[in-house]
Amino acid sequence: MRTQSGSRSTGSISPQPKSFDQKLWDYISGSKYTNWAPVPGKSADFAEGGSPHGAFVKMYLNRTAAGNPRELPNGSMVIKENYGPNKQQLMAITVMYRTKGYNPEAGDWYWVKYNTDGTVAKAPPEMNSLPLSGKPMGCIKCHGEGAVGGDFAFLNDDI
Repeated sequence: MRTQSGSRSTGSISPQPKSFDQKLWDYISGSKYTNWAPVPGKSADFAEGGSPHGAFVKMYLNRTAAGNPRELPNGSMVIKENYGPNKQQLMAITVMYRTKGYNPEAGDWYWVKYNTDGTVAKAPPEMNSLPLSGKPMGCIKCHGEGAVGGDFAFLNDDI
C-alpha cells in the first residue's frame, strides 16, 4: 500500500493521543499523592464522607493548595479517595484541579471521578451515563450551592 507521498505504508495505526483525563491519571498515580499534605487542621486519616463520595474519605492537597488553602489558587489540586463503610474498599478517586480560565462560572475547577483502574467513572443511567470529568453538572451544582465563600470547595469552609 502506498501513501500519497509514494512511500510504502506499514499498515499500522498510530496510537491515539492521550486525553487530559488519561494524562491527569498518569500524573496522580505516579506522584505518590498519598504523601501530599492533608487538609490543614485535619488528620490524614479517614474522615466521614457522604454521597457521592463514599462513607469514608481521605483527602490530599498538592503544594499549591496546601500553601494557600483559604484561597486555593490556580494550580491547586485536591484528591479525595472514596471508601466504603468498612474503610477497606477503595471505591473511587475524585480530583479537583483549578486552572485559570477553564470554567470561570464554576471557580475554574476541573472535576474528574476515576474508577480504581484509572478509567473515568460515568454518571448513573438516570443522569444519562455521562463521563464524570470536566464540568459535571452534579459536581458544579453541589459545590456551587453548598460551599461557603463561592469558591466551590468545602475543605476550607471552616479554616
